[in-house]
Order: sequence, then C-alpha cells, then structure tokens
Amino acid sequence: MAILEVKDVNFSYGDKELYRHVCMKINPGEHCVLVGSNGAGKTTLLNLIVQDLRPDAGTITWEPHVTFSYLDQQLKVKNDMRTIEYLYGVYEPLFQKEKRMEDLYAEASLGGDNYEVLLDKAMRLGDELQQSDFYSLQEKVGRLTDGLGFDKSDLEKPLAILSSGQREKAYLAKMLLEEKDVLLMDEPTNFLDAIQVAWLSSYLRSYQKAFLVVSHDEAFLETIADVVFCLENQTITRYKGGFEAYLVQHELDKEQNAKNYAAQQRYIKKEEDFIAKHIVRATSAKAAKSHRARLNHLERLEPPGKEAPSVFFSFPFTHDVGEKPLIVEDLSIGYDGEPLLDGISFLLKKGEKIAILGQNGVGKTTFLKTILGKIPALEGGFRFLDGTVINEYGQDEYVDLNLSPFEYILSFYPMMSNTEIRTCLGKVGVRKELAMRPMKELSGGEVTKARFALMTLRKSNFLVFDEPTNHLDQKAKDALFDAIARFPGAVILVSHERDFYDGLVDYEMHF
Repeated sequence: MAILEVKDVNFSYGDKELYRHVCMKINPGEHCVLVGSNGAGKTTLLNLIVQDLRPDAGTITWEPHVTFSYLDQQLKVKNDMRTIEYLYGVYEPLFQKEKRMEDLYAEASLGGDNYEVLLDKAMRLGDELQQSDFYSLQEKVGRLTDGLGFDKSDLEKPLAILSSGQREKAYLAKMLLEEKDVLLMDEPTNFLDAIQVAWLSSYLRSYQKAFLVVSHDEAFLETIADVVFCLENQTITRYKGGFEAYLVQHELDKEQNAKNYAAQQRYIKKEEDFIAKHIVRATSAKAAKSHRARLNHLERLEPPGKEAPSVFFSFPFTHDVGEKPLIVEDLSIGYDGEPLLDGISFLLKKGEKIAILGQNGVGKTTFLKTILGKIPALEGGFRFLDGTVINEYGQDEYVDLNLSPFEYILSFYPMMSNTEIRTCLGKVGVRKELAMRPMKELSGGEVTKARFALMTLRKSNFLVFDEPTNHLDQKAKDALFDAIARFPGAVILVSHERDFYDGLVDYEMHF
C-alpha cells in the first residue's frame, strides 16, 4: 500500500505546462530521489505534495495517519530561541511528561490516602519515558549535531544570528530528530561541507522510514537512492535500482523512445498517403475510411523530449593589473573582536584560481567578506593591486525575490533595452516567460542563473564565488566550470563540491 500517491496531476504556471497526467507512488520505507533540470518543476511538485499548492487536475493522496516533514530550499525563519532549545523542542511532549511525573512523585511524597494511586501514575509515566528513549536524548541530539558540524557555541546562539548555512542545518537537524514517516528534502546538501554530506548520506542510508530528496549533487544521490523519479517533458518516470542504474536505463529509454516515435511517424505518413490517394476513389473509398478510423484511434507517441535549454556563462575581463593581484599577511578574521581564524597568509598570483575549503562555520565566508571590505579585519592585513576590479557571487547576498529576472537586471542597468536584457537572460537559460515571472515563483537554479546573468554584464579581473553551484543542474555546472576556466584573471572559489572544482583550480587552501 502506497503511503503517498500522485495520480494524473496536471499543473501550469501561466502558459507554461509543468506536468501532464503525472503519476508517482512512494511506498513505506522507500528511499527516493527526484531529479530533473532546473525549471522542470521539482520544487513545485514538493509544494503540491505538501499541499502548499493545488493541482489543476488530478489527485494527491496521503495514506491516513502518515506523517511527513518538509525541508524547503528557500526556508526563511527568524527566531530568538537558542538553537539547542529549538532542537530539543521536538521532544517537548516528553519533557512535559517528565514534569508531570516529577509533580506526581512530589505530591505522593506528602503522603495521604491517594499515595499509591499517585505513585502508580508516576511509575507508568516513567515507563513510557523509558520506552521512548527519553534518557538517551542528550546523546542522540549530540550525535546529530556533531555529524552536521555544530560547535557548542553555535548551539547556544539564537537562530536569528546564525549564518544562513548554520540556520539551514538547524532546520535539517530538527527534521531528522522528528523522524516522521516521510522526509521531503529540497537540496539538503547546499550548506554542508564534504564531511557533513558523507555523514548525512550514511544517516539516510540507514533511515528506517521513507524519504524523497531533490538534489543536483550526483555523488550524494548515488549513495542514498533506491528509487529515482525522473521529471522531464511534463511527466515522471520511475526507476528502481539506484542512481547509477537509473543513468544507464534512462539513456536506453531515450534511445528506444526516439526509435519508437520515428517508426510511428513513418507508419502515420504511410497511412495518410494511402488515405489521400484512395479516399476520392469509389472503388477504394471504403478502405480509405477504414484506414482513417484506425489512424484516428491510434495512441500517438510524444515526440522525443527537447534538450534542456542551453546555458552559457561568460565573465568579461577588463585588464591586467600585475603579477600579484592579492597579498594576504597574517590576517585575523571574526566578529566583535572574537577571531574565527588568524594567521592567514598567502599570495595569489596573476591568473591563479584557488579553492578555499573547510568545514561549515570555520570562516570561509567570513574571509571573503573581510577581503571584500564588508566586515573589518581583526588583525593583519591584505592588499589588492591598484586597478583590481572584483566581480562576486555571495551565497548570503540579498535578492528581492518579488522582482522578475528582467526587473532584477533592469534595477542595476536601467539604460539597457528590453532586447538586451532578454538576450542576457536567454544566454544563461532564463528565457521567455521565465524572465518576467517573480523570482519567488522560480526554482533555486533559475534564480542563481539570473544572478549570474548580472555578473556577465560586469567587466572585472578578479572573480570571487561563494558556493556558486547550489541549486544548479549538471548542464549549468558544466557551463560555469567552462566560464571560470576561460577567465584570464584570478579566481577565489568556495565550494563543497569536489566534483565541480577538481581540475579547475590551481591549488586548494584548507581553513
């Protein structure tokens, strides 16, 4: 019995049809992933599943009493609660039960006629807490927060002042602690480093219940998937047997579908030629009508799916500035006088590309903000050569998602013509009606592409990227790799995806 069934669902945004008679089922305990290109509708499907959106047609049915939790890729929550209190809030009913038990013991200690009744109630509550592993909660929460890379100091901070990455991890941690029947996760690895991704992979592999994960991290998908749902051409195909098996079978299916479609088109043309030739002849008109009736009842195959829109990034270069564009000397970085890292020293030479690596929270983004002049250095210093022009992509940069990509570009370049803006967005894969829709209605990958479109309009000789591949599909990642590789200036890249930066950078720096 499926715990979730999506049946004959249709859904459109304006004139864009996302799904046509989509069907899918998730069974108890299945480990599922949902894949597809940017803009195919993966996040929208999750929003339909959790009933934040309604389908135009069809049904989405949860089995009664099935529980689920949803990690939204654009979740935004501000809260003054300490992070550790937020996580332990999952177990609030158990803490209330413990308090009730303690109150009963205290009342029983006073004596009285109902002593035994009170004691019996308290003992029953104690047994229930024992069965719920209440007394091992601290160890359980500790294993999870350690696995996701939380420092003890982070756990004592209010959620509102954590970095966006740490806050996302707190939401993920709470979701895992809840242990619902189905976990729905949209890009859960975006704010995890390589060690934390490996931990999450191991955790999900051993998870006893079901999950559905959306991700473009293929190495991660290879480790967790038992079932792959592929969303393309307005429909979903289910593949059993893991991610590698899906890749092989998907290619075979595309080849076979193309052959079947071509064969049917040849048959249709042959029949249409026969009908056109014989329909006007008295002696063969009856046969022609029979052929036409048969053709009218033919279930026509969909043409082979179009390839995802091409994506091309190019970051224009302005001019050389010298052999040593950046010198960092004994730099100390942090906030409010408290250092995260100190003693950072290195020399970035002309044309060099480097990747900065390290666990989440160690200070990679803080380092970038410091050298970009957004926060002050605590000690030491750094120096860019005169004439250095920086073009940057920051993962924490504020973007007004109420704007469309077109309006977003126009807000920076009000003198650009409509055609120029549409051409700029079209090159990065944000075409037609997507360019005019509010970005809050677009996928995370489409928003990222719009931000890259802005970068393609800025001449520079120094690029800085902070986790630029979050939300991007493989085609967009390949295009970004090529663009950075072509750029003749210096590049600093923060990324947790080794598959992306391997072969791109000259060397790695570990913080």
